[in-house]
Amino acid sequence: MIDSLTLSLLQREAQQLVEPTGWARVDRNIDKIVQVLADAKNEEDYQAVGLLCREAIISLAQAVYDPDLHPCLDGVNPSETDAKRMLENYIATQLLGSSNESLRKYVKDAYQLTVTLQHKRNANFRETALCVEATRSLVNAIAIISGQRDPYIDF
Repeated sequence: MIDSLTLSLLQREAQQLVEPTGWARVDRNIDKIVQVLADAKNEEDYQAVGLLCREAIISLAQAVYDPDLHPCLDGVNPSETDAKRMLENYIATQLLGSSNESLRKYVKDAYQLTVTLQHKRNANFRETALCVEATRSLVNAIAIISGQRDPYIDF
């Protein structure tokens, strides 16, 4: 059981500012996730955060996936909301080779964590906060991979 002081500190931690990615919908999704987590009080609220995390990942996948540049690994063209396939195709192209296997696994695991949480009927704050962090981390990882976090160099 979490005491009220610990819960308050964890909720404040969840509200920390996150550097925008430049993808408007992804940034709005992340802002909403942090806001809803700060107000969450029960299992249904925590599940709702999981759903918002999944929506943020769908928006992220839509921002980076290009079917002409990221061919299908399994022969199935992803639908507009198939974040798993879009991200798998994206990272398979962007992170080629066995040396990047752990990075590809990281992306897949972060996605799976959000799917698991949104279906967990007895979700709690800690699991939800971890899911939020995994989602934010995934967004930042893809922003780095895509070049969105590259330093701007003025010549």
